[in-house]
Amino acid sequence: MKKYSMTCSCGDVMTVDAEDRNEAVTKLKDMMDESAIKAHMEEKHPGDPVMSVADCHAMIEKEVVEA
Repeated sequence: MKKYSMTCSCGDVMTVDAEDRNEAVTKLKDMMDESAIKAHMEEKHPGDPVMSVADCHAMIEKEVVEA
């Protein structure tokens, strides 16, 4: 397994172990459901509107890299 990560614009880094990038993207998308996105936005981006699941998942697809 390899480590993959993505860094949010706030500097928060999420890391997962996966066989390949596609698996890492899937794992991160599964982690970042509507409630997780809301909690992240409230904690790390106070005052900003809550990002949609679609926008968050698009960011994950774009930003995931092998760590």
